[in-house]
Amino acid sequence: MNIEQIEAFLYVSLTKSFKKAGELLYISQPTVSARIKTLENEIGHQLFVRNGKQITLTKEGEAFIPYAKKGVEFLQDGLLAIDDTKGKTKGNISVSIVLTMTNYIFPSLIRDFNQSFPEVKLTVHTGHSHNVLNMVLNHDVSLGISRSVDHPKIKTIHLLDDEMVLVIYRDHPFFSRNSILLEEVVNEPLILFNRGSLDWALINNAFGHLNRKPNVVLEADNIEFVKQMIMEKMGIGILPRTSIERELEFNNLCVVKIKDLPQLSRPFQLIYLKETKVEGILKVFIDFVRERMTL
Repeated sequence: MNIEQIEAFLYVSLTKSFKKAGELLYISQPTVSARIKTLENEIGHQLFVRNGKQITLTKEGEAFIPYAKKGVEFLQDGLLAIDDTKGKTKGNISVSIVLTMTNYIFPSLIRDFNQSFPEVKLTVHTGHSHNVLNMVLNHDVSLGISRSVDHPKIKTIHLLDDEMVLVIYRDHPFFSRNSILLEEVVNEPLILFNRGSLDWALINNAFGHLNRKPNVVLEADNIEFVKQMIMEKMGIGILPRTSIERELEFNNLCVVKIKDLPQLSRPFQLIYLKETKVEGILKVFIDFVRERMTL
């Protein structure tokens, strides 16, 4: 059994195709088939059911997947350890990052990391917090950046608290005010971002204390669209501060404090499996992220 056979198995299980797996591995389809056949012979079990062009995993194949992923990870860790003995910082890091972070914070961070460590290849996946958690749990990535996570298999490192703020356009009546009351917001046309999320739960709970419903004129699942509609003066909104830093810098949008509303914030964490050995380039990347996020 060798790494080439295990990689062939993982790519076939992912693509459900020997041909596509070969294309991704830059080898021929017969070579993929030969590697899978050799692996099945060594294991003593069939890993795939082949029904014409349809490929499905057997129960033995399903059971083997997490261990195959771990095997590849351990080999990569071993190669990194060898590189460390040579004083080199190079290799591959896979990370899954929640959408807000990839859109507004991580582009410059990743650029700077690449400039500092050009021999490290980053693979970045994006998604919602539950997607990030699942990718870490399934060994699809080494690290995740997500909202708060509480899971027995996960180690967390707090990175920042992203404040939720009231966002208005520049010539809105609130613009000249240092602060306002929450009941004043209830009367304003409100543009909601991501109803059903934890963000909206925080906001809805705040309005609930007034026993009044906000005047929602538009709902959207895209922050950029919400910002644009606020600038079009359709209404005002409550958004993460990190998402409007550029608009604040260029005076396209403004923030007004709601003085009778407790601070609403969204904690973000770096997450990884407790079994993960934090060393080599993985430790370098984690330390880099922590340093940058606490500046």
